[in-house]
Amino acid sequence: MAADGHESLLQNRVLGLGLHELLTDSVLEEAMAYYPDGKSFALNLCPFAELTGTSAQLLRHEFATFFHHLKWVRDDAPATAADTTLEVVEIGRSRAHEWAALYAEIHDLSPAYATWSASAVGREGWTHHLALDQERPVAAAAMFVHDGLAWLGKMGTLEPDRKRGAQGALIAARVNAGLAAGVRTFAMETAPDWPDLPGGSLRNAARAGFRPAYARPSWVRGLAS
Repeated sequence: MAADGHESLLQNRVLGLGLHELLTDSVLEEAMAYYPDGKSFALNLCPFAELTGTSAQLLRHEFATFFHHLKWVRDDAPATAADTTLEVVEIGRSRAHEWAALYAEIHDLSPAYATWSASAVGREGWTHHLALDQERPVAAAAMFVHDGLAWLGKMGTLEPDRKRGAQGALIAARVNAGLAAGVRTFAMETAPDWPDLPGGSLRNAARAGFRPAYARPSWVRGLAS
């Protein structure tokens, strides 16, 4: 996927390489051709695609490792209620722009990005939640469900309202919503367990019954030094 007006490596990246066919030079060159010259983008590889020689192949094509995400999974056990005074609500199209504006504020994203994010609210498979301090939205999260699988993402909390249990409550709400929709397996990503990074997301995932599945490196081409 590519976002011409956005430099985020989360919006400009290739997923699934090496899972359904070998990661040959021709497949890699086809992926590279999708992006304009000079555009930074990432390849996110899971361990099942990291065959012998893949690292050398990517280095030959001027990719370098930049960041890792930690993939987490959990089964269909009921979620434990989070200890918080915040209220979690599932929202629909009528609050789409409110949800997206909050998410953009949390992550310092553009109004255009917020408009794009709002378009997913209410679409098939998608669920969006807000955490409220009385009526004031302080945290946001989303979930996508397909064929018994759920991905939890698009998470964030306003900085003054962190450490109030918002994300734990949002994870529990989405897991329970997924269980009601027949989900059997849940997945999410966090930053890696590195000493110089905050570990709040790691702890939230573990408390919610998720377990680490694997580290997923990002190979990046065209990243400015």
